Amino acid sequence: MAEYAEVRGDSIVRFLGISDDTYQMWISTNNPKGSIYRPVENDVYPEINENQAIDIDYIIQPDKVIRLYIVRNKTPDELRKVWTAYEFLTRFTQQERSALRAASDTDDLVADFSQLLTAAQEVISDDPITVQAMDYLVYAGYITNDRKNQILDIT
Repeated sequence: MAEYAEVRGDSIVRFLGISDDTYQMWISTNNPKGSIYRPVENDVYPEINENQAIDIDYIIQPDKVIRLYIVRNKTPDELRKVWTAYEFLTRFTQQERSALRAASDTDDLVADFSQLLTAAQEVISDDPITVQAMDYLVYAGYITNDRKNQILDIT
């Protein structure tokens, strides 16, 4: 079975599987189905990174339909990550968590972030408090910028 598009006017109504033999019979006998159903040809599927997404569009031609894959940058909503407080804390290494617990005794900003994490139902990667806290952990030397990006799943 090959994929065919049912085309009515300038619109694709649906996609379905039709045997190539059946389609060729429609073409050879001038059956109207030969012009309504058109084989779908896929464009080259692109390689993308984590910050990109693929949208699909179609070009309707008299003898076929071409499926196009269009690369675009993900929206902020698509890039957003959400974790439970537990899931977020486990993104830190055991050594990093231990250092942050010890820092909570002497660093009010680390203590505040730790308290907010305790109360949080979820941690959102692009929430201003999360971003500010993670930037502070880098600034204060508790974690590196690379680790911050790994923890927040930023590539």
